[in-house]
Amino acid sequence: MKRTILLLVAIFFTGYTFAQNYETPQIDDQEFEKVKVSVGADFALQLQALDHEAPNLPAEVELTELMNNFNLPTANLSVTADLAPGVQLYINNFMSSRHHNEAWVEGGYLIIDQLPFLPGTDDLMQYFTIKAGVMSPNYGDAHFYRSNNASVLNNPFVGNFIMDNYTTNPGLEIMYRNNGILAMVGTNNGRLNYGRGNNLGEDLVFNWKIGYDTELNEDLRVRGTVSGYHVPDGHSGAYLWGGDRAGARYYHVMDTVNGDNFRSGRWDPGSGQSQMTAIQGALTVWFHGLEVFGFYENMTGVSRGADQHFNQLGVQAKYTYKSFFLATRYNTVDNNDGSTVDRLNIGGGWFMTDNVLLKLDYVNQNYNGPAHDHLEGGSFNGIVFEAGISF
Repeated sequence: MKRTILLLVAIFFTGYTFAQNYETPQIDDQEFEKVKVSVGADFALQLQALDHEAPNLPAEVELTELMNNFNLPTANLSVTADLAPGVQLYINNFMSSRHHNEAWVEGGYLIIDQLPFLPGTDDLMQYFTIKAGVMSPNYGDAHFYRSNNASVLNNPFVGNFIMDNYTTNPGLEIMYRNNGILAMVGTNNGRLNYGRGNNLGEDLVFNWKIGYDTELNEDLRVRGTVSGYHVPDGHSGAYLWGGDRAGARYYHVMDTVNGDNFRSGRWDPGSGQSQMTAIQGALTVWFHGLEVFGFYENMTGVSRGADQHFNQLGVQAKYTYKSFFLATRYNTVDNNDGSTVDRLNIGGGWFMTDNVLLKLDYVNQNYNGPAHDHLEGGSFNGIVFEAGISF
C-alpha cells in the first residue's frame, strides 16, 4: 500500500510545465539581423453531438433540430514581421469562420519593445512595451483562455466563457513589467465599426490592468490581476463583449427554426454602451501539474437608454500529465433582473505534438429568468470533439 501511494505521488509531481501564455514576453532585440517575415496558421474542426430543450416555448415555435455532425472547419492566417531591433508587426486574418465564410482581416498592430530610432532609451525600454494598432484590449485574464476562431490551443474546452469579452478597436496600450509587477494603461475608440459615431475626442474609452506574476519556487507560480474598462458618458456606442464576428462554438444551440444566432451559447450585455464601467479580478495558481484559474467580473452601464448590470464568475481547474490533461469549468452570469445562465464543462485533451491538440468537451448549460423570454427554463447539453493545429 505504501509503495502504491508513493507511486501515485510520483506520478502527480511528474512532467509539469507552466504552459499557459499570458502577455507576450519582450522581443529579444539581440536576435535581429534584418527584416524578416514569418507566416503562421491555425486550423480547427469540431464534431458536435448536442441536444437542447426549451419547455416554455409557445406551441407554434420550435427549436432547430440539432444534428450530430461536423461543424464548418475554421482557419486563421497570421503574418509576423521583424522590422527593427525590438520592433515587430503582427497581422491576423480569418480565412474561414462560422459567421464569415470569406476571408477577412481580424486586426493588426505594432509591438515596440525598443526604440532604435531614439538613442539612449535602451535602459528605459527594458521595462516597457508599446502596442498600437487594431487589437483586442488587454482587459482581464479570461481572454487568454479563449479560442480565437481557429486558434484553440490555449482553451482547455471547446467553448469560451459565457460572457466572452472580445473586440477589435484602433488603440494604444503601454505596459510596464519588472520583477513580476505588471501595470498597463490603454485607450481606444471603443468601436468595432470604424468611421462611425462621434468625433474621436468624444469616443475614447480607457482600459487598465495591474498585477503580480511570480514563481514562488520551482513548483509554485501565482498570478493575480485587476483590470478595468471605462466608457465615458456620451459615447456613441462602445463594444467589449459584442465584437466577436467569427462566431461561437456550440453551433445553433437554443436557436429556433429559421434562426441563426452566430453567438449561440453566449449571454452578455451586448454592444452599444453609451456609458460603462467594467472591473475584472483574476487569480491563477499553478502547482506541479495542477492549474486553477478563477475570476469575478462586474459591469454597470447604459445601452440604448437601458440600465445594465451584469456579474460573471468563472472557475476552472486543469491537471496536466505529460501530453495529456483533464479539466473542469464552472461559469455563471447574472443580471439586474435576476436572470442567470450557468454552465458546467468537463473535458480533457491530448497534445499529440506542441502544435496538434485533440480535446473532448462535455457541456451542460441552463437558462433561467425573464431576460431569456421563451428560452427561460431551457438548457442544452452533450459533447463536442475538437481537433486544432497551430504553428
